[in-house]
Amino acid sequence: MKTFSDPQRRQVDVGTQSTNLHDILERPGPGRELRQRATPFQRQVWGVYAQITKYKFDSTGAVRLVLYDDNSYMNAVIPAPDCLSSKTRNRADIAAAWRQFTTKCGRPGPAWQPFGGVLYLRGIGYWTRKQPFVRGTAPNGAELNPVTGFQVLTGC
Repeated sequence: MKTFSDPQRRQVDVGTQSTNLHDILERPGPGRELRQRATPFQRQVWGVYAQITKYKFDSTGAVRLVLYDDNSYMNAVIPAPDCLSSKTRNRADIAAAWRQFTTKCGRPGPAWQPFGGVLYLRGIGYWTRKQPFVRGTAPNGAELNPVTGFQVLTGC
């Protein structure tokens, strides 16, 4: 699911549904990482305005972003183009988002880097396991993963 190449990828509505971090964090999460798209949250591309407070490369080469808005934090992930398969839906958009971020906003390293840019970010709902003491992790386990695109409003 993280690369949008899972068997249920065609069930995702790729029309962007605008929302905000607070509303996403109000959703009841399953409390664990789900292995298939079992909820409406996972079957939609969501659009949010958010400040990126920090970012880094994770162990797969993906860009991990910490989003902030209205006293709410949540992660979003842009997979590395090398991790996308031929089955990846919207592959070109995801790869373009990764290139755009690493080119315009700075190529991240493995350590967290501060960032103050504000973006309109589009991504697919994803439930990860709850990690309540890790900054950026939503209390309900929500993420936007993968990011399918963004527009820079300020910064980078």
